[in-house]
Amino acid sequence: MVTEVFKMGRKILNISLPEELYAAVDDLAAEENKSKAELAREILREYITKRERWALLRSWGEQTAQGYNLADVDELETIIHQYRDTK
Repeated sequence: MVTEVFKMGRKILNISLPEELYAAVDDLAAEENKSKAELAREILREYITKRERWALLRSWGEQTAQGYNLADVDELETIIHQYRDTK
């Protein structure tokens, strides 16, 4: 889980960015009164957390599809969209 990863010791990550992206990060860090490193850590945490949540959602979809004897998740999505279109 993401929270376990961030409790461990620190490691240094050096990255290069295109000038435009660097400028955007620099501006955002200044706007939020954070260091660029702090902003990058926050963004990476959010990204990892979102990926984990999507993985859980996909897993739930697969389990639901199996529970209803559907061919696959795509069939479940079709049913969901058809239902939403009737509302």
